[in-house]
Amino acid sequence: MRRKFEELRENLEEFVAQDEYPMLVVGCTPEELAYVIKFFQGLEEPHPEHFLVTFPQPFHTAALYVDGVVESVRLQVEAAGPLRAARRECPFPPIPSEAHDRGLPPEARLFAALMYLRGLLPDEDEHRVVVGLLPLECADRAAYRRLVASVMPRDEVPPWMGALRLVACDDRRDRVLVDAMRANGVTRVLTFEVDLSTPALTDALSRAAADPALPVMERMTSLHQLAALDYSYQRYPDALEKYGALFAFYGSMGLPAMQALCLHGVGDVLRATGDPAAAKGRYQQGLALAMEHKALAPMLNLLLSATEVCFELRHYPDAERFAESGTKVAAAVMNVYAYCDLHERWGDALVAQQRHGEGLAAYKKCEALCGKFEYGPRLESVLERQVRLFETARMGAERREAESALAAARAGTHAAPHGAHP
Repeated sequence: MRRKFEELRENLEEFVAQDEYPMLVVGCTPEELAYVIKFFQGLEEPHPEHFLVTFPQPFHTAALYVDGVVESVRLQVEAAGPLRAARRECPFPPIPSEAHDRGLPPEARLFAALMYLRGLLPDEDEHRVVVGLLPLECADRAAYRRLVASVMPRDEVPPWMGALRLVACDDRRDRVLVDAMRANGVTRVLTFEVDLSTPALTDALSRAAADPALPVMERMTSLHQLAALDYSYQRYPDALEKYGALFAFYGSMGLPAMQALCLHGVGDVLRATGDPAAAKGRYQQGLALAMEHKALAPMLNLLLSATEVCFELRHYPDAERFAESGTKVAAAVMNVYAYCDLHERWGDALVAQQRHGEGLAAYKKCEALCGKFEYGPRLESVLERQVRLFETARMGAERREAESALAAARAGTHAAPHGAHP
């Protein structure tokens, strides 16, 4: 994964640094495009001399997309006003009417917006406008292709593109832009394909793990990621083999926190293969290591998994103990979602032991926390538990009150725990 990301970053940086090709078409799936946008936006730090602007808004129609482009430019220009005034610089000129005019074709409006951005540069010899036409959703790929093609150079770079760099995206499963480029003999556009699919990642990780030229810790990190992929794709014997090798390596390096992570992985595999008792044992071993060395992050994840496997085994006292400990660790690492989740499971363990009053108190605590941190799904879940608890106890008034709070939570209007007093 790291190498794939590094390759993406390097290609974007090289594109911005060069002057021969004013456009780059990145082939990727819609899911991978989010990473492209992230790394594109990250170019601002190494290239502060350039003006980078991204347009990731959905592409429903060309006209609506250009509307979003123009509005985004307007907002950025408006935000720059006070800063320019503080530096005693002249305000930016207004956006030309052609960019706003919905009576014009979208292609003409986009061209006007690009020319406006280019005109904001203080010096076209030293500065560039780098524009990402990268809609995260595209409902009309043919219209997107036409819009991008309208600003795509062919065999020569037109003078108006000298200070512009454009990045567009093309679904690598249906390469409409690349196919059009080939059909029209386009030679002044670079292409780069991002492939973060599971086979590609597996291949990259395998190469990294086997590469003796890489630092040993980087190789082990790749092996750890491969073990996780093996687990995800139910290659359980392979996952266990890798976790075993990693556990031995991290032990030789004196890295108990990483050993705890390996034991967590082994526990997950054992649980998935139908042996929750053995899984619980591995989680406990991992917890012992994490607690001894105060490794809070792996400790929290192990407590979450240990709590769940105890419910599978109906070991409710242990589930109570793990959940209660988990709330303290979640608070220490400031993980509010795990903090809420574990309070709910703590209540579940208490109720399972017929300690209904204590369980209700844990549920109430969870409800209050979910309201405070605006954790809607968990808030609804813990209120549903309270409704069932009151129904079983035949506490009609309390059940109706909980049902009212649940309805408010589903409507997004829950403000405080029901029955709470200022």
